[in-house]
This record gives sequence, C-alpha cells and structure tokens, in this order.
Amino acid sequence: MRRLALGFVLGAAVAVSAGVWAADKPKDKAKGQESPKIEELITKGEYQKAVDLAKKFIEAKQVTEGLYIDLGIAYQKLKDYPNAIASYEEAVKLDPLGTAALLNEASCYQEQNDMVKLAETLKRVLDIDPTKLDLRYSLAVIYDKQNKVDDALNQYEEIYKLDPAYKNVAYSAGVIYYDKGQYDKAVPYFEKAVSLNPSGEEALLAQGQNFLKLKEFGKAIPPLKAFLDVTKNENYKPAITQTVAGLYMKEAEDAAAAVKNPKDKAEVAAADKVAKDAYANAIVYYDKLLAIRPNSEMALEGKARALIMMDKAQDALPLLKQYMQVSKNEQEKKSVADTIKKIEAMKKK
Repeated sequence: MRRLALGFVLGAAVAVSAGVWAADKPKDKAKGQESPKIEELITKGEYQKAVDLAKKFIEAKQVTEGLYIDLGIAYQKLKDYPNAIASYEEAVKLDPLGTAALLNEASCYQEQNDMVKLAETLKRVLDIDPTKLDLRYSLAVIYDKQNKVDDALNQYEEIYKLDPAYKNVAYSAGVIYYDKGQYDKAVPYFEKAVSLNPSGEEALLAQGQNFLKLKEFGKAIPPLKAFLDVTKNENYKPAITQTVAGLYMKEAEDAAAAVKNPKDKAEVAAADKVAKDAYANAIVYYDKLLAIRPNSEMALEGKARALIMMDKAQDALPLLKQYMQVSKNEQEKKSVADTIKKIEAMKKK
C-alpha cells in the first residue's frame, strides 16, 4: 500500500495477506457421487490418486463443477498449477455464476506470486459478487503495489461507499489523493480515518501534512500535536515539534497582520491576545525541541524571537548568546549579534 512521500512520514510495507484464498474444499460447489471419494484421498494427502480417480469419472462423462474443483485442488497440492487452473476453468464453465472455482484459481496465482493474474481473477469474482469486501480490498492493495493508483482508488472508494470503517480504506484513499496532489479530496478521507482511530499515528500525520499542503495552517496544528502525543518513534519528533512551533509563530504573526483598523482598540486587544497565546504555545514546543536537541538553532532563535515579541527580551538574551556559540551561519549571526546589542543597551537604560 502506498504511503505519503514525505521525509518524516511513517513507512510500512503492506503485502497481500497469505492464505486469503486457501486451496480447500468449497462448501458451495455442486457435488456428485464422486466427490466424497476424491475428497477423502485429498484429505489423506494422496493427491495423485485423487487426480487419477477424478480423470476416470471425467472419462465416464460423470462431471460436475465439484469434480473439477476437486481435481484442481489435487493438482494444486501437487504444485501442478497449469492443470489446476485448467480444472478450475472447467468448473467455471459448468457454473459461470459460481465463485468457488475462481477463488481456488486465485489461490494458485497467489502461491505463484503472479499478481497480474491474481488481480484479473479477483476482478472476475467481484463481477459476480460485488459485495465481497475482503476480496475488493485485496484487489485494491494489489493495484496499489503495482502503482495502478486510479484502479486502486476506484476499489477503495467502492469499499468506502459500502463500509467507510472497513480496515484502513479511508486512510488509503486519502493517501492516493494526497499523492495525486488533490489535497482537497483527501480531506474527508483523512478526517474519517482519524475519527475511526484517534490515536493512529499515520492518519494523524497525514491529516496534518495535508492541511499544510492546503495552507490551512491552523487546522494542521491539532493533528500534528496529537501525533506527537501518541508516537513512540523518536526519529519523527524533532521535525514535527519544530513544525508545530513554527505554525504557532505564524499564527501569532497572522493575528497582528489581520487587524483591519489599528484605531479599533477592541480589535487590537483581541488580536494581541491571540498573538500572545500563540507565542506562548510556540515557546512550549520550542522547549520540547530543546529538550530533544539542546543546541537546535531553530529552537534557540525561535524561542528568543517569541520572548521578544512578548516583551521578555531579557529572557531571550541567554538563548541568543547560546545561538551565537553553536551557529555556523555567519550571516544570521550578524543579525543576532545586533539584536543582542540592542537588548543589552535596553538593560543599561
């Protein structure tokens, strides 16, 4: 299954589950008098004898769907896949609307890791019975692994229509829309995925990243914060923590810029409160980042800037001096050095 192509997004390969289509005796196949004898031989592991007996019945024109399925199973147990598949196809001819033979045929392709033929066979089953969500999901996963994203998306969306809570179809559909750059269409799917699993790391991170792509920065903050609360993977925390802190800084700056009438004291006061709260939240996350990386230049400079904006310039001074010690960005250091001089001059006054 596809995953978000982002630097700090969780990755996990998802394969088609083994054993989904077992080469076993179908319960719904048409049986004849020959079936119990052949099935007994299969149960005993005497597969060649089962093949020989089935052929005798075929020569005697005593054929049923069940006989060909049993013959296919015996061949499959012997790893004779061409003859197994041919037998299942004979069963399909006798019952074109049955799915038992096709499911066993699908298991042949699965055992051979022939994903193209497997997908084709599953599609044939779904054409007969569109309600088999487990098969439709497996087909979607196969298409996804083959990079047939539109085909995969069609299958995920069909499942979503029937059961939005089925497995992780909401997340999977959202990821495909994200990868296609259709971020607005991904929104409801990620929203559903998070509602189904509020502590799911992948869905939370994907939802946050999707809002960032849409430039809906305020909406990106809650899922990214929730991700930090639940993730146990320390590798992702610094980048996400820095992102959240930066989003709060932007929220504060946007609040000040949104004031339409600087003479309206009430409007200015409201904007000032939003900005101060945002700066305070930014400091919280810069502190979290400094706890992980004590010499993070972004955190040192960011927290200092937030403190200055909150009229706490003296508290920013140690952070700026530490920045000067660890940074190798000479151009930025000149700007920081000027800020330090201004703060120290204010202190003397």
